Amino acid sequence: MKADLQQELFGIFSYEEINFIRVIFIFLATVFCIFVNYAGSVLAEILVFPLYLDSLLTIGLASLCGLIPAIVCALLSNIVLSIFTHCSILFSVCHICTAVFAWLVFFYYRRQSFPKYESFSFEAFLWAGFWAAISNAILGNIIADLVFAANTGRPSANTVVQGMYIVIPNLFFVNNLAGLVENFVDKILSGILSFCFYKAGKQILKKI
Repeated sequence: MKADLQQELFGIFSYEEINFIRVIFIFLATVFCIFVNYAGSVLAEILVFPLYLDSLLTIGLASLCGLIPAIVCALLSNIVLSIFTHCSILFSVCHICTAVFAWLVFFYYRRQSFPKYESFSFEAFLWAGFWAAISNAILGNIIADLVFAANTGRPSANTVVQGMYIVIPNLFFVNNLAGLVENFVDKILSGILSFCFYKAGKQILKKI
């Protein structure tokens, strides 16, 4: 079956009209997701909460608006965070992987249910969160180990590593284990919130 390129890139089926209102919806949805990602990350840093919370709605944007808006959201979220917080721009690679792997999961689910595809199940978002967590844990740990000597630059994440290091005095092992656990919890939460965002977005799209 040939993929619908327009649908995969921008979340609009080829038989649907690309009108001004739909373009505005994609733009506003992307801006909203960037804001929520930024706010989540800042809140986690203020509360010294041991999660990243910087990709809370990226999965939801990939499900609703396709690959391109999701990647734009991921990149701009990290650019804004790198300007106003201690987050390194290098970690934007992890966030882009979240967008890409989420899109791949939704692409798979669309292909599996074709031609009866109507909407994504909650299961799809959990799988999107799972693969995003795996990719983020691997890439994030590599960046933290090689570039920052296991220091992510985020007090909330470093606190967990420091606590575990007291029990297991192996920085490489502790950093990778902590990164894996934190990413799993972080991305599952992202999957849950993204599912709510997706459902709300579908209701709005029905009215426009």
